[in-house]
Amino acid sequence: GLAEISGSNENVLGQLGSMCEGNELAEQGREQLAQVVAAVTKVGVAEDNLNIDVSIARGLDYYTGTIVETFLDDLPAFGSVCSGGRYDNLAELYSKQKLPGIGASLGLDRLLAAMQKLNLIPPTKTTADVLIVQFDQHNLHDYLQLAADLRGHGIATEVYPEAKKLNQQFKYADRRGFRAVIVAGAQELSSGTVQIKWMQDGTQTEVSLSPGSPEIAQWLTERLN
Repeated sequence: GLAEISGSNENVLGQLGSMCEGNELAEQGREQLAQVVAAVTKVGVAEDNLNIDVSIARGLDYYTGTIVETFLDDLPAFGSVCSGGRYDNLAELYSKQKLPGIGASLGLDRLLAAMQKLNLIPPTKTTADVLIVQFDQHNLHDYLQLAADLRGHGIATEVYPEAKKLNQQFKYADRRGFRAVIVAGAQELSSGTVQIKWMQDGTQTEVSLSPGSPEIAQWLTERLN
């Protein structure tokens, strides 16, 4: 039967030619497959990377032509990570015009899982370099403003969500891999300074705090880069 056809693309097209003979719709589908194979081959895609599989069926009430599924050579058991096809009648559901279309979608969760399995994603505990500890919840707006200033300078910054004990916040910073921690209690804020602890060696530096936080941004940029 149709689902049992296999072999090289040329062999599959040959078998389809005899099987589809006399059926106008089937002949049209076979011709579309032949055109796709010819075009892809012309742009230099190796035959090993394109296989005709006539056993695939997707959304028969949706697709009207060739459909595509994409697999990872190193993890074929993961299944398709990108699929799509041709749908000539979809636009007619929302418009009086006939607008042929082709589309595809990525299985992002599956693709990320595959990348993790293949160790293609570096192990990162946090996407931010700097943590601002929440010394006092009454100063939360000051911490948020400082974080916004630093982000404006291109420095990825996170504010600890609660005013917990400092040692808990520092343990969090160490566990998550932050490179610098900013401490600004009521005393520092009133004097226009912050304390910055460089987590790699534990050194602590006092830096001026001013509108826009340029001094802090400069200090961090020099060390982060």
